[in-house]
Amino acid sequence: MSPNISIVVPTRNRAYTLRRVVSSWLPQEGVTELIVVDDAGTDDTRTVVEGLRERAPHLAITYLRNEQRQGAAYSRMRGVREAANEFVLFCDDDDFLGPGYSATCRRKLEEGAAEVVSGRHFYRLPDEEIEAAIHRFGNGLLVQRPFDRLRFKVNTDARFEGDVQMPFTHGIFMTRRSLLLGYGLDAFYSKGNGFREESDVQMRAFLDGHRVLVTNEAHAVHLHPSEVATGGQRVDRFSRYYWTVYYTRYFFKKYFDASRKKLGIPYGQSTAMVLYALIEGYIFFIRPFVILPGRVVQALRR
Repeated sequence: MSPNISIVVPTRNRAYTLRRVVSSWLPQEGVTELIVVDDAGTDDTRTVVEGLRERAPHLAITYLRNEQRQGAAYSRMRGVREAANEFVLFCDDDDFLGPGYSATCRRKLEEGAAEVVSGRHFYRLPDEEIEAAIHRFGNGLLVQRPFDRLRFKVNTDARFEGDVQMPFTHGIFMTRRSLLLGYGLDAFYSKGNGFREESDVQMRAFLDGHRVLVTNEAHAVHLHPSEVATGGQRVDRFSRYYWTVYYTRYFFKKYFDASRKKLGIPYGQSTAMVLYALIEGYIFFIRPFVILPGRVVQALRR
């Protein structure tokens, strides 16, 4: 296998976001292949992808299409099986890759720092330039632990320096093709918002002794929510809450008991699930109405 990198991107009806972010993928160092897997979409994604061949003649560009909707995990694995390189970088169709993202992740893998590597991941402001967004984010925005054991969730905005090892990271990560072929990705996360779909394979690797690393030396920048009109997160609040809890329950059944000791969690799976559902319920349905009045008061005081 080549030491070069294949970018694999699952997508569905996101041609409009691909047009905005794809230019940040093309100059990534070490990337020789881009594979886009269209999950039975109905827009002009094929035209967008095939149009890249003239813009990026140095890349082998492949467009694949699922005739029936299969979900992101299936689509990712279809791209992995097609990939010609040993290093695979998963990217999302609404994320920019900051300068050096691919090269930094590959270096960490080659040095043996970890077997799964990602940079930081955060939202830009509306139409914010990527360089400005990365400068604003710095080493994080909030003083909190990088990994929230209570919610079994990565705090992507957490402030920390250097590299941090975690049980899992976000969806813009690099690993070896051989690891992905060995583990596979669980296609159960194929409906709704697919929450924890990428975390599943990372957690499995972590529990098998592989290191998962998040580094401040690379940044992936998500389009602002106002710039993304479709997808699993663009549904009503009740649907998002349902699928988030639904997939977390499945995730906990697979991994919670095996990870308790390793993560130092003092309570059991049932307690963890109740706590999770209550906390997420507060975040989805109560906190917005607590925060909003304060923001209105602040706006009136300006």
